[in-house]
Amino acid sequence: MTERTDMKGGDSGVEEVLNDIVDLEEYAKLGKHPPLAKGYRIRVNGEPFVVHDPKPTGRAILTLAGLTPAETYALRVKLAGEKPRKVGLDENIDLRHPGVEKFKALPRDQTEG
Repeated sequence: MTERTDMKGGDSGVEEVLNDIVDLEEYAKLGKHPPLAKGYRIRVNGEPFVVHDPKPTGRAILTLAGLTPAETYALRVKLAGEKPRKVGLDENIDLRHPGVEKFKALPRDQTEG
């Protein structure tokens, strides 16, 4: 079921919800900006997960993927056309930013962080 909020009679300042679940990898491949959605399908270490917050923290992504305690993992985000970059545990990632493809989590070395 797709929910739409029609903006009749001018701009109400409300964005249209186009999809229930948006697959971020697909939008990244197409080079498109993901729309407002009820959920965003992300991949962590190749496994799909659905996030309902468009700006989750690194900790929330690791927890969703069952990688706990989050402090024992290093998280990286892959943006289309860019090298992966490290995401802090309390850093918010804007999933609606164009090009967010996937996430990679690795156990931290004893010498890291």
